[in-house]
Amino acid sequence: MKKWIAEALALLLSVSTQTGLYGADVAQPQTGKEIIQHAEKAYSRGDYSTFLEQMHEQYQNAGKAGALRGIFESAKSAMNITPEQIEKTKDKYRTEIKKLNQQRNQKLLDAIAENPSLAIVQRVDSIAFFSQSDEESKLLSELENLKFHIPETAEGTIDNIISSLETEYYIKNLLLDASNHISKTSTDQTEKRVALALEKLSKMERAAKEKSDKNWEEKIQKVRTAFLADRAYRMDLATLNDLAEGKVAAENSIEEKVKQIMMEYQQQKQQILPTEIVNR
Repeated sequence: MKKWIAEALALLLSVSTQTGLYGADVAQPQTGKEIIQHAEKAYSRGDYSTFLEQMHEQYQNAGKAGALRGIFESAKSAMNITPEQIEKTKDKYRTEIKKLNQQRNQKLLDAIAENPSLAIVQRVDSIAFFSQSDEESKLLSELENLKFHIPETAEGTIDNIISSLETEYYIKNLLLDASNHISKTSTDQTEKRVALALEKLSKMERAAKEKSDKNWEEKIQKVRTAFLADRAYRMDLATLNDLAEGKVAAENSIEEKVKQIMMEYQQQKQQILPTEIVNR
């Protein structure tokens, strides 16, 4: 889906600012936690200000071209399963997946037990000790689902404002996909996604304060913490999945053990969950 959306957006991007979206290459931190910490600090320093301004310009240009609604509807219709359906399916198999994850985590911890100095240990610890409460999971899902309920205007209720911002930044991420597809030069796209999310959440929290809506203000604060932890976890899990799929080569016997454990886990997960949500 992302490929054809990226190609469809290419013309819009070509009439946007010609300044590159990507700054100087920086050394990529090794773990999800380090990547998140690096992105947070860079965002706080204002390192992404130019990038965020350029993304907003591209978003506005798409709006002037009358393409925003089309981009949104095309992306929505291309999905073969909605976020609501994903959550319902996960709820159905939650107990089985939780047990499977616990078994995977214990095997991973056993595999690294005698080699605590290896680089992969931090990733395994990140995955094995990751914990997300039901409340955090529901809050993340609630916000995620809002992008598919685009209001006609951002004015009015706080719900409309939050929904509009969620949709706006969903489209900005599609535009980032397109710019990366065209240039193929980004080494820090992951951190830029984090920067987009931090800006979005900051705007949401500010809107909640302006509307004196304590409920949404507290929700956004909790979502920010949950999002950053979840994103770090998913980065590390993605690395181990890449190892299992041969996209990353095992460099030692421990990584080979981890690879085998993750391959077995993927196979077992595929037997439990429907194909369309195995990697979600």
